[in-house]
Amino acid sequence: MPRVTVRAAQALLLLGASGVLASDWKGKAFPNWSENAVLELLTDSPWAKPRTVHFTWTRRGEQPLTYKDVPGADHGPQRPIGSPVGGIGAPKPKMPDRADIIVRWASALPVRHAKALYRQRERNLDDSKLNALIGAPDPDYVLEIFGIPALVAHQGTDTVAAVVKDSVHLRTRAGKDLRPSRVEVLLDGINLDIRIHFSRQDPIQLVDKEIEVTGDIQVFEVRERFKVSSMMYQGHLEI
Repeated sequence: MPRVTVRAAQALLLLGASGVLASDWKGKAFPNWSENAVLELLTDSPWAKPRTVHFTWTRRGEQPLTYKDVPGADHGPQRPIGSPVGGIGAPKPKMPDRADIIVRWASALPVRHAKALYRQRERNLDDSKLNALIGAPDPDYVLEIFGIPALVAHQGTDTVAAVVKDSVHLRTRAGKDLRPSRVEVLLDGINLDIRIHFSRQDPIQLVDKEIEVTGDIQVFEVRERFKVSSMMYQGHLEI
C-alpha cells in the first residue's frame, strides 16, 4: 500500500484542482498519469471510496468496554498507537473514536496500475520495473480496507481476519450474495491493511448494476456501494 494517508491524499487533490485535472486517468493512457490522478484513483474513484468510520467501544447492551475487551486485546505489554511493535515502558494507548479509511478493489487493474506507478515514482525506479510492480492478476476479487488503527489487532491479525470473514457480505442489486473465501490482515505501519477475498466463480457483470459490501466488525461497521457501470477500464469491467 502506498504510504499516504487518506486525509493527505484528499488535501493534495484539492491543491491540484485548479491545475491539471486529477481525473486525467480517464483521458490519458497508462502510465501517462499525473501524481494527482494516481492519488485520486487510489483514494476517491469508482474503485476506491474514502470514509470516516466511528468506533463504538461498548458491548452489545451499551455497557462500556474495558481495554481487554477490544477485539484482539491481550494482557501483554501495552503498545503506543504510533508503533505497532511497541517498546519497553510504552504507555497504554488511547482508544481512537474514529479513523479515516479507504475501501477499494485492490484486484482491479486500474488500482494495480496506480499502486505500481506510485511505488515506481516513490522509489525512483526505472520504467522497466513497472510491469513487475503491477504483478499478476489475482484469481479472486479482493476488497481492501486500509486505515484501521493497528490497535484493533493487539492479539494478532488472525483474530481480526476471523471476525471479518464471519461478518462481511457482498451483495449485488441483481441478487448475487457472496461471502469471503478468505481474509488477510497485514500490518502496514500504524495501520491495518485488511484484504477480503471473494470467489470469481460466479462473475459480477454489468447486469448486477451495484455492489454493496457490509460488515459489522464488532467495534466498527463498514457499508459501501460501488456502481458497476462506472468500473469500466480499457473497455473491460474491472473489479
